[in-house]
Amino acid sequence: MSQPATTRSERERGATPLAPLPALAGGAVGIAAGTTVLLLVVGARYGFHRDELYFLEASKHMAWGYVDQPPLSVALIWLTRHAIGESVFAVRILPAIASGATVLFTALLTRELGGGRFPQILAALCAGFAPLTLAGGHLAGPTAYDLFAWLVVSLLVVRILRTGNERLWLAVGLVTGIALLNKETILFLVGGLFLGLVFTRRARVLASPWLWGGAAIALAIWSPNLVWEFANGWPTIEMSRNLHAEHSGLSYSIQYVPLQLLILGFATAPVWLAGAWALWREERFRPYRAFAVAFAILFAMVGLLMADRPYYLGGLFFVMLAAGSIVTEDVVHRRRRFFSEKPPKRRRVWRSERAAIEFVVIAGIVGLFVSLPIVPASTLATVPLQNINYNLGEMIGWPHMVAEIGAVYRSLPAAERPHAVIFTSNYGEAGAVDLYGPAVGLARAFSGHNSFWWWGRPPGDTTTVVAVGYDASYLRRYFTTVRPAGHLENGLGVADDEEDQPLDVATGPRAPWSVLWPEFRHYG
Repeated sequence: MSQPATTRSERERGATPLAPLPALAGGAVGIAAGTTVLLLVVGARYGFHRDELYFLEASKHMAWGYVDQPPLSVALIWLTRHAIGESVFAVRILPAIASGATVLFTALLTRELGGGRFPQILAALCAGFAPLTLAGGHLAGPTAYDLFAWLVVSLLVVRILRTGNERLWLAVGLVTGIALLNKETILFLVGGLFLGLVFTRRARVLASPWLWGGAAIALAIWSPNLVWEFANGWPTIEMSRNLHAEHSGLSYSIQYVPLQLLILGFATAPVWLAGAWALWREERFRPYRAFAVAFAILFAMVGLLMADRPYYLGGLFFVMLAAGSIVTEDVVHRRRRFFSEKPPKRRRVWRSERAAIEFVVIAGIVGLFVSLPIVPASTLATVPLQNINYNLGEMIGWPHMVAEIGAVYRSLPAAERPHAVIFTSNYGEAGAVDLYGPAVGLARAFSGHNSFWWWGRPPGDTTTVVAVGYDASYLRRYFTTVRPAGHLENGLGVADDEEDQPLDVATGPRAPWSVLWPEFRHYG
């Protein structure tokens, strides 16, 4: 292991010069590549997730922002659609690559902290099997890119603290700016590290003109999205408030801490917990203590303000994991006094390393059945894995449900159909109708949910709507007649958000659509 890091100012005072970093472990590179391959192998299983259906439609309405996110992940889907196509497998290629890169950068971060071959491989395995890595990398959305951005920024900051190369703040600003065009949560990392550096008396680092130059770069890159938010009344803030109101409560607070222990997998929790403690307490990690402070601050803040989104700290777990893998090497090699003062034989060390790796691999393989769509979709009807991993249930049955909606539409009198539209309660339903509807004779869907509301209201001569997912009593506030037309079924009997949702036919709008449409807007 390398010697403790020293900053440039410490070296100028005659401190120990920097030790060379260990070589990058080829095994860690292989694990990163294997993560991407695994995600590609299962990439086409089940079908589009409700969020992916929404993002596909969003990619046909390109803008500098959307109600629920900045534009980058949608732009990448636009690029995929035009370069490869809009199949399930195609749109999941880039997230799979990003997740593999997250695993690789976890190993690079371990190396930057001084970890050699075994810690790098252990960290890569833990990151590669982590439910957060796999579940996020399986879906086309902002999560996979957000995690990768947190790792890149963390690696750059560690290198700045290790070497004193302040010019790297410009690179931090560049990555942060791009990340902000994907998801605003990178601000948690940046803000947490700012407070961590102040708390650990490293505020001198914050006075660097290179840091503020990097901040200017980040703001310049982010500015188009900020302009869009301002011009549209800051809809993302309104949506976040609505989500907090919907999902706040004692139950979320109770679940918050246990979920933190499972985000990277139960077998991995001891590793990252050891890393968090070591970053806080151990002298060799003293230059990087700001990360432990940032984690403590953000852990409390997210728990108090948004306990329903425990994954918002996901990127920092990988930093703790990198440090914890180095600590684990000490335990495995029995360098700690509470094990033995005598250095172990090489054979015993190798066996201990192998046992640790085997444990992570076995636990990780078991976890695959929850993190990814491994089992047949029909199995979820009797083995409800979607109760653990919500995303599994949201990737099935969409073509079947759209066919049911099409059947209701075709049952309308012929004279009524030209003045009828599909009106859905959420963006998943609307996105599914837009993608699969033409095959069953449906035109585009309309919805008041999030950005769909911005993409236009029904034509002024619309007199009938096939309403999907709305309570009849709600519809009667806006239509003179509402009659039930059935319920959605995914065809597999799997309990998910859409199963058994009502289908209704509502006629006779009580006011012009120009008046009704603002009433239907809902962000959440």
